[in-house]
Order: sequence, then structure tokens, then C-alpha cells
Amino acid sequence: MNTPLRFTPRRSISGRLASRRWMIATVLTAGLAISACHREPSNTVDAAAIQRAQAELSQPAWLRNHLPNSTVAYLRIPSPWGMLGAVPNGRPLDAAMASEQHLKAVAALREAIAKDKVLADAGVTPYLLPLLADLRSPVEVALIDPIGFMSPGSHALISLRIAQKTVAELNARFSQLEAAGLKLAAPLDDKGDGKLASGPLVHFDTASGRLFVFGGKDEVPPAQLANLLEELQKTKNDSDNAKALAAQELKIDQSGQGLFGWFALRGVGGIAASSIPTDKAGTLPGDITAKTESIAFGAGTVDGHGRMQLIVHAPQARLLSYLAPKQFKADFNTAGQPRWVMNLALPSVEQADLIEHNLSLDFGAENAASVRKASADMQQKLGFSMADLSKWFGPELVIFQDEAGTYTAVRSNDRKAFYAALPELSKRMHGSYATQSLDGMTVHALTVTTPDMPAPDDKLSSGALKTLMTRLGTHLYWVEDGDYLIFAQLPQMLADRHAAKLDTNIGTWLSAQAWQGQQNLLAFTTVSRDAQRNAYYTYLQLLQALNDLSGQQAGDLMALPAAYSFKLPSQGVLGASLGASSDDLSLSITYEQQPFEALGSGGAMTTVAVMAIGAAVAIPAYEDYTVRSQANEGLTLAEGVKVALSSYRESKGRWPKDNAQAGLDAPGEISGQYVDRVAVQPEGAIEVHFGPTLPHGANARLSDKSFTLVPKHNSADGWSWSCKSDEIADKDLPKGCKQP
Repeated sequence: MNTPLRFTPRRSISGRLASRRWMIATVLTAGLAISACHREPSNTVDAAAIQRAQAELSQPAWLRNHLPNSTVAYLRIPSPWGMLGAVPNGRPLDAAMASEQHLKAVAALREAIAKDKVLADAGVTPYLLPLLADLRSPVEVALIDPIGFMSPGSHALISLRIAQKTVAELNARFSQLEAAGLKLAAPLDDKGDGKLASGPLVHFDTASGRLFVFGGKDEVPPAQLANLLEELQKTKNDSDNAKALAAQELKIDQSGQGLFGWFALRGVGGIAASSIPTDKAGTLPGDITAKTESIAFGAGTVDGHGRMQLIVHAPQARLLSYLAPKQFKADFNTAGQPRWVMNLALPSVEQADLIEHNLSLDFGAENAASVRKASADMQQKLGFSMADLSKWFGPELVIFQDEAGTYTAVRSNDRKAFYAALPELSKRMHGSYATQSLDGMTVHALTVTTPDMPAPDDKLSSGALKTLMTRLGTHLYWVEDGDYLIFAQLPQMLADRHAAKLDTNIGTWLSAQAWQGQQNLLAFTTVSRDAQRNAYYTYLQLLQALNDLSGQQAGDLMALPAAYSFKLPSQGVLGASLGASSDDLSLSITYEQQPFEALGSGGAMTTVAVMAIGAAVAIPAYEDYTVRSQANEGLTLAEGVKVALSSYRESKGRWPKDNAQAGLDAPGEISGQYVDRVAVQPEGAIEVHFGPTLPHGANARLSDKSFTLVPKHNSADGWSWSCKSDEIADKDLPKGCKQP
């Protein structure tokens, strides 16, 4: 805004000084106020803000709480905003994503996409708007079958919430969609009912803004969908399948925003098990096949952290009874916070006995005999068996690295029996066992050698080389710490630990690391750095890329707050585990925002995401270019036909009836790479047809379709032709051949 110049009388020196002092005081006061605001960032966010943000971006899943009793499978696909991490989902970034500035930035982006001519010309607006503006929830799919498991007769019910408020608005959006699978057979009626051109029924509930699609292998009567929708409102999710699904979902995603899939195998497992040969049916593979009831998978939020997980639900399978840890009590201290921890659950005495008892059942008599012989050989050679190890140690075995070093801790259940066996073990293994005082602590040292190891088959095999090789032994050093033995590779490393300040209880630390406790059969966890901040800035870069593609200035993006203002935690969780309980076998990865956090900062992920967005825009644009290029061949081939028709008209005063009368080759002889014929039609029209198969195979949008050139006389320029086609979209016609 231009401000007019004004002349004012000169003030006194004292007046000017007073004015300057006032200005300085004002600036300092404002600076202090701004500084104070920046010193007190906040990460608080109320439930109303969360609900408002989810309403604008993506509301939690709905269908999972209204599943029909005959549901046999369920799949939830996050909305694009959910995939980008922009939706509040129970993690520390909720405050950032629920902020008013963020919602304004998203609204501005949606408006820019809708108005941008470049995106419209590229043909991507009909794809971007439904995904980034219309879709307001995850997409949920339920597979329904009255017989209780998946079959060719199963029906799929799809549910999603959209931004449209009226049937007219939704019909208008459907008319813009280019994908063949999303075309309506006819506009939805006033009640929001209709069907897709491919067959499935469609219903739009204007009260909730929820769209339903229902179909199967065979055509479904509309009354069946109406009855199903009525059932959804009454469903209490009290069927066995619904309860099993809900239980598994809580382990994978508590937010209702993440990826989640579940399918029932009741009945299917029995059918699969029946195909196993009779002599193998009761073995371990046959047992778990028959008892597997469902499989669940997904990636979501659990207790404020991200989790990706696969769960096989097989209640009371024998394999799980062998694997499931009986306890996990890590009650020793580390020097400072551990840098990483690995846990392996050893079999308990009861599990070792159970495995021994079921060897023949699980693996067959022949294999069981081999295992028992190997166990007897071990007993004879070492003086103890695997069963003895289960009595002495476990189930907790923990490897960790802290500020003092790297150590292995194992619970000792019967220390007296273990120490009693050491002299005989060292004798049989040609080693030694002793204790020694080091820096005020007692260090246990066990050395064993391998005298029976085969030597290389050469002239030195029976000489000095064999003697030297047998001297190479295994050295074990440990100290006692409560119920645990702490092992290290060297005694000096144990001295380092003894001298360090052991101030962190590892059990408490693991609880803060989203440790899944007793069910961890094999697990690893470490601390990530700045994962939340990196995720936030990665998302802002993605938002910036979308702004660039929409032609929007970065002003709205500049208004978004910095990461520090949300008090995001600097440390996070990164871990993986193989878990087992009496009912489930699971594989999981735990993280803060993205599983890619193991690769470092979000830069690499940002590059990939930006490339993906660019590809999402470029691929449809390139396909449009390809289609128009193929269509342009038809216009080129028709030029010679136009000349022949114009000449005939000028000389005869009428149009020729066909190619032969116009002096042209047969229609099939006028062809190219994509056009298979150009035919003269009555009244001077020219039909250009595109081939469906090689050697004239055109793009699917042109294949076996045609456009017609219709003549029109202009007194100044003579005859000209315009395009007409009921089969080919106007945007697919060449630039010089648009429909009138």
C-alpha cells in the first residue's frame, strides 16, 4: 500500500530524543514478549482440536465397529493424509497436526489443486482431488460370507467417508473420474442408490457422508445391500470373528487410522490339515496348520508409538507351547541408559520336558531317535544335557551395551548345581575353571578347548599345527549380580562395569521402550534420535512439494510453527521382536513415526516421497501425451482423404459414397502403427478407427474405438473438418481435432 508523503514541522531535540526512547522501549518490549512466547513452547492439544483435525483430514475407521456377524476378512487402507503422517493418531506429533495453521495450509492446498489449470491440463486433477480433498477416512473393506470362511461366493463391502454433502455433488465428482472401475452405470438417484458400470451396488448416506460399495462374483440384488446396511446399525460386534478381530487390532493399531488387515482361517486350516498325509497329520506342521484360526497384519499406533506387526493366531498349538517364554524379569542395573538391548528367551524346564516327551509325535520316530542319540552323545562328552542347561539358566538371556561396555546377562536358577558341574566339564573339555579377585570383585573364569576338532588333511595334520589348533579355546568370564550372571569377553571389561555407576534399572528402561515383555522370544531395541522432529519436517517438505505442484506460493507453509514449539521428545524407540504366547506367534517392528527411522534422518524418505508424488502426477500426464500422440496419427492419415474428398466435391458437386469412388485405397489399406482403417462415410464424413490388436494395437483408451471427421463449408477457406466421437474422450483427441 502506498503512503502519501507528509511534511511535518521540525521538533525540538528533546522531543526527538523522547520519541526515540519511546520507540526503543516499544521495540524492546515487543522483543521480550516475542522471546517469552518462544521460550514457552507447548505440546498440549485438547480432544476438540483432535476431532476437528480428523474431521478435516481423516476420521478414524467406522466399519470395524459395525461389522456384520458373517465377516470373514477385513482390510483398512489409510487415507493419503494418514499415509503421510498428517492425521492425529495418538503420537507426539498430534499437537502439530491438529494446529489451526496446519489445517489452513491443507485447505489452501486443496483449493489450489482444484483451481490450477496446469494440473487440469495434465489430467491429474480428477485423481488428486478425490484423494486429497474428498476422502475423509480410511478405506475399509469387509469380506462377508455366511459359510464362515472365504470362498468364491463371498461378497465385499467397501466403506469410506467423503467430503460431499449431497447426491448431486457426488454425481458431479463421479462424472470427473477417469478410472474405468469407478464409473457409474447411471447417476445415483435421489436416495443415493445406484451401481458402478462394473456391477457393484453403490449407496451414499448423506446424513453421515459415508459411501458404501457392495458386490461379489454374481450380481447382487439392491434389497441385499439395504438389509446389510440396516444390519450394520444394529451390529454389536459380538460374533467370534468380530471379537478376534478387535483383539488383534488392539495389538497392531489403536488409532483406527493405520493399515490393518485380518482374515479368518477357521475351517480353512482344517481343510488344509486334512490334505496332509496321514502319517504327518499329527506332526508339528500339521498341528499348527489345523489350529491356526486367523492372520492379522498392519502398521499403526500402540501406546503412543508406531508399530508394524504380523500375528498368526493359533490357540494352544504345540509349537507355541514350546516357544512361549514363561517369564521376563530383568532386575539388574546398567551403567547409564543402555545403548541397545537384545533378548533371547531360553526354554524352561517344563518346556524342555514337553519337547522331549513329544519328539516322536512332532517329528516321527526316526527323527526322534536321532535327536535322542545326539542328546546322549552330548551327555557323555560334556557331562550335562540340554535339560540340565534349562535347569541351570533362563529363561532370560539379555545382551546389552551401556556406558561401560557390552555384556551378556543370564538368569541363574540353580547356581549351586552349575558350579558343581564345572570341574567335570573343564576336565572333559581339557580346560580349566577358577575364580580370582579383581578390583575388589570375584571373577569366574572358564576355559575349554576342542581336542576332537578335525585338522586339515595335509602333512602337518599330526604335527605341531594340530597341537596349536587344539590350544585355541573358548574363554568365559563372569561375575554374579543378584539372580544374574554377567558375562564379558575379558575380565578387564567386568572391572570397567564394576567401576561404573550402575544407576539404570534395565527392566524400567525396557518398559519405557515399548518392550512387549514376556512374549518376546527374540527381541532387539535401541534409542532413536529426533525421530519426531525429522518426521515433522519430512512431512512439511512433502507438503511443500505438493504446494509446488499445485502452483501455490509457500506463504501458508511459512505460517506453520517450528518443531521446537511442540516440545517433541528428542529420544524415541526403535526395535524389532519375534514374539510367542500360548495363542499367538508374532513379528513386529516398533518405531516413533515411520519404520524408515532405522535408516537415519528423514531426508532419504523425503526424496523418495517427493519422487513418488512427482510420478503420481507425471505418469497420468505422460499417458495422456501418449494417447494424444497415437490419436494424432489418425488425423495425419486423414489429411490425404480430405484432399481427395474436396476435389471430388468440387468436380462432381456431391460427396463420394466410399473410398473406391473417391479414388482412394480400401479403408484397411490406409493404416498406420495404431490406426487400422480410414473409411469414407456418407456426406463427406471420414471415420478413423484404431486397432485393438497388433500390428495396430493402440492404447486402451483408443483401442477398437473411432472418431469421425465431419465436413463444414466456410466461404473464405472452403471445406474444413471437425471431430466427433461418442467413444473417445475429448481430452484424448489430438489438439487440432477437437469436437465442435
